[in-house]
This record gives sequence, structure tokens and C-alpha cells, in this order.
Amino acid sequence: MRGYSDKDQKVNDVTEALGHHLRREVVHYFENCTSDETASLEDLASHIAQRVPEMNQEIATLHLAHIHVPKLQSYGWVEYDPRTQQIRYRGHDSAEILLAELSEIFH
Repeated sequence: MRGYSDKDQKVNDVTEALGHHLRREVVHYFENCTSDETASLEDLASHIAQRVPEMNQEIATLHLAHIHVPKLQSYGWVEYDPRTQQIRYRGHDSAEILLAELSEIFH
């Protein structure tokens, strides 16, 4: 597994950031459902409530605002303004490459 140790923290960050299905839904929304880089918390919660059977919009809003958007923000994937409830998607430059390398490690 040469080369893995120098990427270890980056791989850990990507897998932690995407480790919960609601955070993956946020990324899915920005990568596949809109061409905008910004969305309101309400729009994102509505999208998730439609895609995740156990979520209604109110619960999705609470989980996003207090857990998942801040977690994505801490890893640099989004910027969030709680005052306006606007989310700006930044993505992750090396996420696709790191996830492909991670997949190779486990295959």
C-alpha cells in the first residue's frame, strides 16, 4: 500500500464528510439536481424529504442545520450562513480521485 500513508488524512476527511447518507444527499443535490452553487436550507430539506422515506421536511431542516451542513462546512465542502439559511456548495477538488483510490485499496 505504498503512497497511502501520505493521503491518509485526506481519505479520512472525505470518508468522514460523506459518511452519513444525509451529507451524501447534500452533495448529490448540488452535483446532480441543480446547476446553482447556492440553495436555501428549505429547498435542500425539501429535496431530502422527497428522497429519504424516513424524513419529513421539518426533521430534515433540523438535521441539516444543526448537524450535517456544519459538518460539511468544517471539511470545506459548503459555506453556510445561518442568518440567511443559504448554503453555497464548494465541493471537494480531490474527492473523486481519493474515493477511487480508496476503492482500489479495498478491492
